[in-house]
Amino acid sequence: MTKENALISYKHFRDLENNYEPKEGMNKGPTARTRVRERAKASADNILIRHPEFKEAEKPAVPQKPKSKEKVEDAKK
Repeated sequence: MTKENALISYKHFRDLENNYEPKEGMNKGPTARTRVRERAKASADNILIRHPEFKEAEKPAVPQKPKSKEKVEDAKK
């Protein structure tokens, strides 16, 4: 797996680990919330072992400042 693909996969698994919610009626068996999150965590940890530099990809981006009202009003016109 190339480094770029590994990074994409790593971010995807971390996202699943933190945000996966099954559809109604699917919260059992292999699609259960806890099961998917556990597998996603294990997969992300395995990628992190091979590519320890991805640990910095976990850090959240710097939050952007909200636009001023003047700019928003100009955009509406």
